[in-house]
Amino acid sequence: MGRRRIARMVASGEYQMTKHAYDQMIARDIFIKQVEDAVVNGRVSKRWPERDGEKLAIVGERFNGDFIKVVVKDCEIPKVITVCYPYEEID
Repeated sequence: MGRRRIARMVASGEYQMTKHAYDQMIARDIFIKQVEDAVVNGRVSKRWPERDGEKLAIVGERFNGDFIKVVVKDCEIPKVITVCYPYEEID
């Protein structure tokens, strides 16, 4: 479990995406490839424990230098919960 496993699975296409995450991508003009790249190459900015796993907020860079935040549920098959622009300060 953890970010490395999630990154490996996303890189190989083994993940799920919620309808909410897909809708947020469309509304924000973010592409699936950018989400995958953010998860594979980004860093964890926050973790939340849940009764059936953990959620991770992963921040990664887009092709144009902007950052996106991807919230992923760490379960047997990682699930992208939402995609947005980060509100926190990026170093």
